[in-house]
Amino acid sequence: MPDRGRLPSQCPLIPRRRGLAFPRKLTLWPCLVPSVPWRYYMTPRRELASAIKEGMMGETACSDISIVLCRVRESGNVGSICRAMKTMGITQLRLAGCPDYEEDKVRMMAVHAFDIFEKAHRFSTLGEALADSSLSAGFTRRIGERRKESSIALKDFVASLHSRPPSPVALVFGNEKDGLTDMELGLCSLAVHIPSAKSCPSLNVAQAVQVACFEFFSSTGADTSADADASRRGHAASPALRENVDSAVATIADTLARAGFFKMSGDIYARRFLRDLCERAGASDTEVAYLKKLFVKAFALNAKRPPDRT
Repeated sequence: MPDRGRLPSQCPLIPRRRGLAFPRKLTLWPCLVPSVPWRYYMTPRRELASAIKEGMMGETACSDISIVLCRVRESGNVGSICRAMKTMGITQLRLAGCPDYEEDKVRMMAVHAFDIFEKAHRFSTLGEALADSSLSAGFTRRIGERRKESSIALKDFVASLHSRPPSPVALVFGNEKDGLTDMELGLCSLAVHIPSAKSCPSLNVAQAVQVACFEFFSSTGADTSADADASRRGHAASPALRENVDSAVATIADTLARAGFFKMSGDIYARRFLRDLCERAGASDTEVAYLKKLFVKAFALNAKRPPDRT
């Protein structure tokens, strides 16, 4: 019997009999493999690799996903959300502007996922909670002139991430009564909705989180081919984080303001447009910095030009 966590190299197996399998050779050098349950010992290496991959895939693919709760009030809902997250392999929880919760109620609904709540990070504002994300999706069923102009279906949003290099993605959910406000949704890169019946289109926040987490978890095996993996790894750099994008957008907006671009209205919509554009495109830090440089240089060159007297 090989040591725990080891498997004989090039060790063919004879057919199983009564649930057992015996190697034809036991004197070969062992090769290191990840520690696996006992039931995987004496299993062909190809099957073992597949089993290990299937067992670890969910956590690996979901490791960049964080759930952000904004002003969620009910302790029971938070506990249910923790359980929904852990069953789907998502472990990062952020609480933005949330009250203190009754831990007994959270624990009762979370069951074996109370550790998700214990490790949750608290932020006073949603902006702070999204500072180190590269893409943020606000979940809402409502759109409008002062909200996002359009909303993407959850399944389409998840599919779009397959071609995006790995980077922190935040899924943002509002409170039980009002959902996300116009200002909170404006802080998100895009709006995402969960299709539902017109007669009752609104989901409980815990149910919405469960559906979203399931969609991500179930999609982890949909893009595992060698070509898809090479495509994801072939990107030169990961997308820029929110704080870096905001810094560049602020410089661009200030440059446009000095050029007299904002004569009729403020720069809030221009800032939001540029930020969302960079985040949805997955622009890297280098690309964001170059975009900022283009605006600054264009303003400087225009300032040096003599006035047109024609």
